[in-house]
Amino acid sequence: MSEHEQHQDDGHHGHVDLVYQEALPINNGKVILWLFLSTEIMFFAALIGTYIVLRFGAPAGTWPRPHDVHVDELLGTINTFILIFSSFTVVLTFEAAKKNLAAKAKMYLTVTFLCGCAFLGIKMYEYSSKFAHGIHPQPGGRSLLHEQSDVYYLARLKDQIAEYSKGAVLPLAGSKAEDSATEQADKVPDDKSVSIANKSTMKAETQAMLEEFLHGSLQWAEYVIGRVPNTQSAANIAGLNHRDVLISVSQDVYALPRYAGYILHLRESETAYLSRRIDEVNVEQSQLQQADGETATSLDFEMKLLAARQAYWSRQHSAVHDEEHAHPGGGINQKLHEKQHAGL
Repeated sequence: MSEHEQHQDDGHHGHVDLVYQEALPINNGKVILWLFLSTEIMFFAALIGTYIVLRFGAPAGTWPRPHDVHVDELLGTINTFILIFSSFTVVLTFEAAKKNLAAKAKMYLTVTFLCGCAFLGIKMYEYSSKFAHGIHPQPGGRSLLHEQSDVYYLARLKDQIAEYSKGAVLPLAGSKAEDSATEQADKVPDDKSVSIANKSTMKAETQAMLEEFLHGSLQWAEYVIGRVPNTQSAANIAGLNHRDVLISVSQDVYALPRYAGYILHLRESETAYLSRRIDEVNVEQSQLQQADGETATSLDFEMKLLAARQAYWSRQHSAVHDEEHAHPGGGINQKLHEKQHAGL
């Protein structure tokens, strides 16, 4: 065998040394941390993207303003800055600890701790307004915030008024109303009177306001759903739009200024219906040749309800243009809050 062939054979069968090289030049802990951060980025990107789509897709004038939902933009901005600054100081704490600079590490850690306390303090203040308006979890699975004004919202309002105590707040409802309110009408009790439990501990002015709302708004909505034809599905019939009436109840509880024109339009349609129906009831009562106790009682109750609604609109007419009524968050809840602080 020649020397060249021997050299080739030695090269072919020579030993190969394998060298291990890490896929990523960082330890497993950092890999897991970056994976966690990437999931957070995707999560918040989805939330922010959803907000952008809903915000810019909402009809003009319908998106709630910060005060409508009890949000203080300045406090939110300050809290965001505190959160970012505390992230910076905790990094400085880590770097000082690595360099064995104990004094600096303690100082930065103290600043981080104070930022955390400030953040929690601001959050407690922000959440206090939510709790003051009943927007928090309660026994039974829901808070005092209802997603829409429907017959279940009416029933909850009646319960709250009957059990009203000083300092309480009435449930709130969104501006969406149940389209099938007529189908649910049999679930609404047709009470001719509702007693307010705490009359003895309530000032006359507050009691009168609650009774006015009960008879002029709440029981009127029940009457409309149960007895008045719904013009939402057939506009050419003599009746009222059930959805509009339900929304007006939620506006009476928690008024928003952007709906002032909408409520005025509803008032016009209801005023026309009230005048026509009062005339019809008067004719029906005069045509009763024989005393029919049940019919007479029903007509008397309807006449009282029509008169109560008419009087309610008359008293509310000036309030619609009043600055206090137009203030975000106005309505009966705002008035109850003011009377509570005034000792009424």
